[in-house]
Amino acid sequence: MLNDHRRRPAKARRTARGCARRVLNPPPCMRSRPSMSGFTLIEVLVTVAIVGILAAIAYPSYTNQIAKARRAEIQGELIALAQFMERIYTETGCYNPGADMDCSAGAGEAPDISAADDDLEHYSIAFSGAVTADRFLIQATPIRGAAQADDGLLQINHLGQRFWDENNDGDAEDAGEDDWERN
Repeated sequence: MLNDHRRRPAKARRTARGCARRVLNPPPCMRSRPSMSGFTLIEVLVTVAIVGILAAIAYPSYTNQIAKARRAEIQGELIALAQFMERIYTETGCYNPGADMDCSAGAGEAPDISAADDDLEHYSIAFSGAVTADRFLIQATPIRGAAQADDGLLQINHLGQRFWDENNDGDAEDAGEDDWERN
């Protein structure tokens, strides 16, 4: 036994299941199972339900923000047109100069603002009523069938006063409709 310096192979030990460890060809209880990847049906259904709830909350807020952005765009356009009209008044002394840019000849035609609504998809812009030498009212009306159709008309006048038909009844004369802020 003195010359026996070689190590003896370890005896196979039994596990709690009764399978031996350190076996070259392990029994089925010791073989590694193929790793299961993927999601269970319950996990997928819970995820779909959570996404659905988030979408139901977020979508109305998203559409409200889009409507506010479109309204802000048209408000900026109305302000630019009112400034254009003020430049005409500053140069000529009236809002409706004739073709010769002279106010003394009497009432001329209103300036052409039709190019202002060429790029707009949700509103049409026009003068509301006649443009006189000292008065104008520019109105943006939502286009029927467009996303802003129920938004109500927006107006700005020669004094810079702003009106918004929030209840969409066709006029901006009701209480609280004398500005562009949501009441």
